[in-house]
Amino acid sequence: MTVQVLYVERDLEFARRTAEQVEQVNAQVQVTTVIGLGSALQALSNDRYDCIVSEYKLPDGTGLELFEHIQSNHPTLPFILFTEYGNESVAGDAVTAGISDYLQKTESDEPYELLADSISTVVTTDETVTEATRERRRFEQVLKTVPSCVVQLNRDGQFIFANNRAETVLGLEQEKLEGRAYNDPEWDIRDPDGNPIPDTELPFRRVLNDGEQVRDQHTIRWPDGTKRSLAVSGAPILNAGSVESVVFSLTDITDRHRRERRLEKLHKATRDLYDAKTKQEVAQITSDTADAILNFELNGVHFYDEQAGGLKPVAVSDRTQRFVDKLVTFDHGIAWETFQSGEARQYDDIHNAEEIYNPETVFRSGLYFPLGEHGLLLANSTKPGDFDDTDVSLGQLLAENTKSALDRLDREQRLALLQERTSALMQTTTLTNTIELTVDAAADILGTTLAGFIEEDEREEVLEPLFTTDTFAAEFSTHHGFEHGADADPISTFLWEVYDSGTPEYVDDASDHPALPSDTPGRSALLYPLVGHGLLVFAANTPDAFDRTDKRFGWILASTLETALERVDREALLREQTQKLTKQNQQLEEFAQTVTHDLRNPLQVLRGTLDGVRQTTDVDHLDRGYRALDRMDTLIQDVLTLAQRGQLIDTTEIVSLASLADDCWDVLETANAELIINDDIEFEADPGRVRQLLENLFANAVTHGGTDVTVTVDTLTNGFFISDDGPGIDPVERDQIFTDGYTSTGGGTGFGLSIVKQIADAHNWSATVTESPSGGAQIEFTGIGAASSLRTDR
Repeated sequence: MTVQVLYVERDLEFARRTAEQVEQVNAQVQVTTVIGLGSALQALSNDRYDCIVSEYKLPDGTGLELFEHIQSNHPTLPFILFTEYGNESVAGDAVTAGISDYLQKTESDEPYELLADSISTVVTTDETVTEATRERRRFEQVLKTVPSCVVQLNRDGQFIFANNRAETVLGLEQEKLEGRAYNDPEWDIRDPDGNPIPDTELPFRRVLNDGEQVRDQHTIRWPDGTKRSLAVSGAPILNAGSVESVVFSLTDITDRHRRERRLEKLHKATRDLYDAKTKQEVAQITSDTADAILNFELNGVHFYDEQAGGLKPVAVSDRTQRFVDKLVTFDHGIAWETFQSGEARQYDDIHNAEEIYNPETVFRSGLYFPLGEHGLLLANSTKPGDFDDTDVSLGQLLAENTKSALDRLDREQRLALLQERTSALMQTTTLTNTIELTVDAAADILGTTLAGFIEEDEREEVLEPLFTTDTFAAEFSTHHGFEHGADADPISTFLWEVYDSGTPEYVDDASDHPALPSDTPGRSALLYPLVGHGLLVFAANTPDAFDRTDKRFGWILASTLETALERVDREALLREQTQKLTKQNQQLEEFAQTVTHDLRNPLQVLRGTLDGVRQTTDVDHLDRGYRALDRMDTLIQDVLTLAQRGQLIDTTEIVSLASLADDCWDVLETANAELIINDDIEFEADPGRVRQLLENLFANAVTHGGTDVTVTVDTLTNGFFISDDGPGIDPVERDQIFTDGYTSTGGGTGFGLSIVKQIADAHNWSATVTESPSGGAQIEFTGIGAASSLRTDR
């Protein structure tokens, strides 16, 4: 590579000879000669040279003056002073000025060789220095443009470079950083927890000692006293294997660190929320957290109060209580609209909002966070635009945690109430009380006043409301029952399909349900079929009113109700059987007393008869004895009937009153008595027991009314009656005729009408004694369900 040299002389001939000698010594050197300082500067402006050689004394100045001119425009260009006017003063000035080399002329050729060697040396050295300088300048240019703060410290820990970003991160202007050390006490360097850091553990000292990269965080104090948090990343700059300097990238993480600390404290406060025992405690923790951690000094938690019709304040910060004259319940405005929408809102200036509650408010900024169905968390400031994105995100997090805590308490309270109500259901004794307790529980447990139980009727044709809330009855006021197979009524069809399926049905929105009309009362519903009993229904006027917890609680209520109803049925049956058994036992005891009394008389008659026959041998006494035996046989037959059959009935079927009456009359010895059947009904009964009832009544009528008595059979609205035109029954005795062993004549057993009463009781009929239109006796039987009248001409 050719080295271009500009040789500046005052003697042209000497300059040419020198150029020739130098080029002969080093063929890679090409020398251009000029005379004087002015010509040299002009040559430099037109061409590029790798080295300048100059005489000290020039026609228009000195070589050092030329060097000064070159330094301003070409600071890295090598400069050799080659002069015959050398002395200590000139040499000293040259070295002080910073020239590359200094040589003196002599008469021999040696100076030319020295000059050629010097040119090669300074040019080579200059290239290395120049490249290093260029690299350093490129490095500094890059550091100046990076967005992070970058500084360089020498081995003494002093700042030797800082980019523009350093001013905003370190709080000092660049010129004020010069000469300042990394461990200046004014920095007050501390770890994130606020503890001082020993010098040996500071990032600079660790990089310098270990020669390795370091990442760390610490805080510093600006000259104005502001405390800042920095993320520090340091690396060594090595030269020949040793640390020459240290470069640091410094990032201001004050906001991030503050947010992390606030978030950490917020998480701790969240644990307190989940340990809270009451909703009031949750509200107070939320308000305190918003004040102390989120710096929401003006805040409040408002819960929805149904009676108040709005959002009622339950916990507010101390400053809020001092700041406002009166706490209000929001039933309109920003807070109410936010609660209704369920979406958080941020206002840089509340006065610009359309739905502002109080146009005269001094509040300007506002944050509003819904707490689900529970209420609202709000924060205000008297300054416009006082809340940033961090405030919004942290406020939302606090609101979500508060909502979760309130939901937890709500679930726990509802679960406790569910346990209480299910326990109560296990203690009920009647069907009505059991269902009423379940329906009433829906308001407290599921939060709905639309609830009811629809019972399946005995014919399994209609689902009839058995017990409902008032609002449920009002919503379904046009439905008195839901008939099976009522194709014209889609609601009835839907309810029967759910009931017949035996599977719970959940309706999220009736207007979108394919089986329901759009005008169905109630938008959402939970339906639980209780096979053999009916349908338990919980509804709401809003869509999607029930969540998974509601459905689970509803299922538990329905299952408990089903178990309770089965228990009530079993207990009712057991009570009924116990009552019957008790009554039968009482009857048996009465029978024993009656039999003892009534059998003693014929036995005494028989004993007297036998004594008479023994004493007189008159066989006429035997007739009286046979009559006593007949009396005893009749008593025994009636007692056996009562003891064997009691109040039990066999399999039932539909029977005709007229047909049974005809059959019974035909088998009895009625002499000249007459039977008249005016009407007929069909009903479900045990035909054998009904025959027994009719036979006893017909026989009793003939016995007491005479052989020409007229017996009439006719119907009532809900039953039938048997009457005669005999002497009737004394009103005083009417209450006693169904008593075991009671008879108004000496020839009866007193069990006939008692048997009639027990047969009626076995069918759940009521038996009443009254007077017939002709003055005779009339026995009426009522409570015969769904009897159908068949008018006859008899």
